[in-house]
Amino acid sequence: MRVAAPAAPARRLPPHRVLVAAVLLFALPQNLVIAGVGGSLTPGRLLGALCLLWWLVARFGGGLGLRPAPNLVRATLFGALLVFAAANALALFLGVPDDRLGSADRSTLLFAVCTGLALLACDGLDRPGMLRAVFGAVVLGATASACTAGVQFATKIDLRSYLSFPGLSAQGLGTVDLARGGLERALGFANHPIELAAVCAAAVPLALHLIRHGRHPLLWWACAAVLSGGIVVSISRTGLLGLALVLLLSLPRIGGLRWGTGVLLLGVAVSLAATAVPRLYEVLANTILGARTDNSLTGRLDDYGYVADKLAAAPLSGQGFGTYTAPPQPYLDNQYLLTAVESGLPGVLALAALLVLPAFLAWRTFRRPGSIPAELRDAAWAVATGLLVCTVCFATFDALSFPQFQALTFLMIGLAGAVVTQAGGRR
Repeated sequence: MRVAAPAAPARRLPPHRVLVAAVLLFALPQNLVIAGVGGSLTPGRLLGALCLLWWLVARFGGGLGLRPAPNLVRATLFGALLVFAAANALALFLGVPDDRLGSADRSTLLFAVCTGLALLACDGLDRPGMLRAVFGAVVLGATASACTAGVQFATKIDLRSYLSFPGLSAQGLGTVDLARGGLERALGFANHPIELAAVCAAAVPLALHLIRHGRHPLLWWACAAVLSGGIVVSISRTGLLGLALVLLLSLPRIGGLRWGTGVLLLGVAVSLAATAVPRLYEVLANTILGARTDNSLTGRLDDYGYVADKLAAAPLSGQGFGTYTAPPQPYLDNQYLLTAVESGLPGVLALAALLVLPAFLAWRTFRRPGSIPAELRDAAWAVATGLLVCTVCFATFDALSFPQFQALTFLMIGLAGAVVTQAGGRR
């Protein structure tokens, strides 16, 4: 009797390549939408939806190269989604104006797309090489935006209006107040200078990891320098705060002596740059030191009374996820406050847990003694630091309203799950 030969194993699909493509597409200006579809469907969102579909099929049907197992980061993500869904259901039951339902639907769809990025990263990146590939895509995409911002700052030309690709059409860019201190802030491929600054700051730790463990370290040194320059030309406190946090969290990574030497060299470089471009650094200094008298900051502090009144009216449900419209409602410039209005106290707690717990697990992986490879420990540091930068930035602007930064934040959450799983932590 002839025995049948064993079936050849199914060829594994490369999830990191899909994530790389999605990251690079999200790095493009998000006013470039797929022509003929209508709405605001961008290539990045379409590929993000594919990531979610991929994960769902693999989770419930098996195959496709994923082996999902219990994972605290994924559990946190689903717990947060459940809280948001319950709060939104209660808000809909209590009543949401019809004119806000369209905005709620769009916000929910984009949130789901970004969840797909997190899930595929969490369960699909099972080797350090895959992490490096996704890190590289984030750094290169952010660097391209920072380069464009540098050109815009020097020439006052917004290169977004000159981009054209087959099959894509450009929606209106809208108007953004770029003036600050007599200079014009740059925004690169982002929707706002704050978004550019936040993306660049969160990408710097990934660039520092690639300098140590990736190929072509000179390329990643150049990217780190350009990312820092993108923060400077955005003239944003958010970016400067994020960069300062990266610098502080680098201390346990490189040790006190090298950290002190690096800070000294950085101070010398900043002094030389301030001498070369005195007007820019004068504005940056006023941006930091004059924060107490800055209308943009004092206006944000005035929002707490409005949020307190809204919370008192609907503490458990909020007014509904994705229903905040400014104007007529005031600009909050703080995602935690905005989430409090939209999803109540449960939503704020869920959002905080979604950001802090994955960062804590990644940081614990970095600090955990044992047989974890040096590259993986350093990747854990990069992800934890980048995610902590995102956590801080959520307090400085309405981060989930900006597609590039929202996608990057969810990707960071998924990367935290991947490094914890690779390190052999609780899955």
